[in-house]
Amino acid sequence: MDNQNNIIEMNHIVKKFSDNVVLNNVSFHLRKGEVHSLMGANGAGKSTLIKILNGLYNYDEGEILYNGKQAEINKVEDAEKLGIAFVHQELNICPDLSVAENIFVGNLRKNKWGVFDKAQTIKEAQDLIDMVQVDMKATDIVRNLRAAEKQIIEILKALTMDAGILVLDEPTSSLNEKEKEIFIGIVNRLKAQGVSIIFISHFIEDVLLLSDRITVLKDGVNNGVFEAGQITKDELITAMMGKKAEVRKRNSEKLAKDTPVVMELKNLSSEYKFENIDLKIQKGSIIGVCGLLGAGKTEIARAIMGIDKFDSGEILLDGEKIHKVTPEIMMKKQVAIVTEDRKTEGFVPMMSIRENSSLSIMKNFANKLGILDFDKQKNYADELSRKMTVKMSSVEQEVGSLSGGNQQKVIIGRCVASNPKVFLLDEPTRGVDVLAKSEIYKILLEMAAKGVAVLIFSSELEELLEVCDEIVILKKGKIVGRVSTEELDKNTLMAKIS
Repeated sequence: MDNQNNIIEMNHIVKKFSDNVVLNNVSFHLRKGEVHSLMGANGAGKSTLIKILNGLYNYDEGEILYNGKQAEINKVEDAEKLGIAFVHQELNICPDLSVAENIFVGNLRKNKWGVFDKAQTIKEAQDLIDMVQVDMKATDIVRNLRAAEKQIIEILKALTMDAGILVLDEPTSSLNEKEKEIFIGIVNRLKAQGVSIIFISHFIEDVLLLSDRITVLKDGVNNGVFEAGQITKDELITAMMGKKAEVRKRNSEKLAKDTPVVMELKNLSSEYKFENIDLKIQKGSIIGVCGLLGAGKTEIARAIMGIDKFDSGEILLDGEKIHKVTPEIMMKKQVAIVTEDRKTEGFVPMMSIRENSSLSIMKNFANKLGILDFDKQKNYADELSRKMTVKMSSVEQEVGSLSGGNQQKVIIGRCVASNPKVFLLDEPTRGVDVLAKSEIYKILLEMAAKGVAVLIFSSELEELLEVCDEIVILKKGKIVGRVSTEELDKNTLMAKIS
């Protein structure tokens, strides 16, 4: 390797948390003007390595060089002075400020007297938004936006910095296919301008498309550096996981027409969100719902569960109208949901895996006096975590300290264990590695085989095509089609939702 062309060298990095060695002699080199991807399973050490580069963590052994000289990065400000800008997997936004104020936070535009120039800040922010072709206003309050829109703000925020190095941690996880195309164009333009980019992602297709080189971490150690054009998808998966991810397809046998309808939506409407949603979901079916950003996927999922109210229409379970739709009532009716925003809605961060994984079924671990059987609860959490392949020190580890993908596994596992009749999943595999995705798909297929009705709201078209019987297509809050996955490929589906 030509070290003279390296802008960043992280050599022989070791990081421990108590007795747990998270990074063991890891090296990572970034050349000037390249896209270098960092890959690995959940818990492999990717985020820890990047947090060291960002100054959030201090390393125990090793060295960091910047343009061949020793770099002291002990805090975030040290990284910023070197021209390193970050887009983290966990969003860092101010919910009560506008989009423009978030994009330029810490760098607000000022007039010639040094006073905040609101109009100029809004104009420059809107120019950035228009550049990436997103339906969002610079004056929107961030609290009212969806997770995908908040992710786009983080990307735009990094673009405002005069950075020579851009670190992108799962930047495409909230983007649909069309938005990914726009994002890839932005990355290629930055690369052409000489910006060096570290790209961290579980989306192998994105990595192979964007990267010049790929470094793979496995269990906290280097497991290879590959030229992007010289490694296949299967070889990359094997380097990350130690084995190939098993591909499981939905049984192509169609459900009989007389299969009972478990849930029915009748003329469900909510002003400015969705309207006239009519949908029947049969027992044992897996239905996908897809559309571009703003199509109404998440809004419909939240309305079904009673998280958000709807204006008119009906929801029926087993033919019975639900007169008051609230999360509590829907849970009692055996409806479970995995929401889009796991950080604020999916788990209690300071509680352990054992506690979080059994929150919805605590009564199963209590005796007649209501006293909790700790051993029974622990054994259950151990088995569930093993099945969901959660990377952890033990079930007593706080869920907030897990990687994002492992947090998602805990949430999905908890919902599965509640024995739902209807299972709603909003972007269920966002931030989850390919092997864990395979395991999640397997679980969903097993649930459907047992008669559970599964409804997946997702922008990952390949995910929907792999596991669903049918796909419902949304445009601007309206259903414009419902098609069998046997009739579709990715390109055809993309054309239908665009």
